[in-house]
Amino acid sequence: MHELKFYFKKIHHQLESGLNQALRKYGLTSTQYDVLAYLSRHADRSCTLTDIAAFFGVRHTSIIHVLRLLEQKGFIRRDTSGGTRSKPVMLTDCAASLIADISHKGILVNARMFRGIPDEEIQLLEKILKQITANLESDDFKSDNLKKENFYESEKQRNRQNN
Repeated sequence: MHELKFYFKKIHHQLESGLNQALRKYGLTSTQYDVLAYLSRHADRSCTLTDIAAFFGVRHTSIIHVLRLLEQKGFIRRDTSGGTRSKPVMLTDCAASLIADISHKGILVNARMFRGIPDEEIQLLEKILKQITANLESDDFKSDNLKKENFYESEKQRNRQNN
């Protein structure tokens, strides 16, 4: 069970590294691309700094830095009305066409990553990952309610069930 987190870490590192290398020719990092892709997927509504930070589960300051870089590169623009956190962030036309081009290549990455895995198992994996994400975002996980004893006790129970 403990090895699973290492697989998550290794997968994240390999994806991040590969994406950064592929995106370098566009002058983007994977983090910058992720923000652009988020804005593209939510183009039908007004997205703010707060929305973006909440989606990625990071602090506002992390997103502010990314947005500044994207704005300097001409990929986004921010509405001048309202406060910093409530200003709508919008893709420029340049970014929209770039996202379309890169998204097509992302399909190839997914095909390689999931090669040999049946669709039903990919759907099951997605369901499991959504549950893991929800568990990690829960107040129980974030709070001090996670006592060592509770953790070790539930770990023992899981091991008994698996054996």
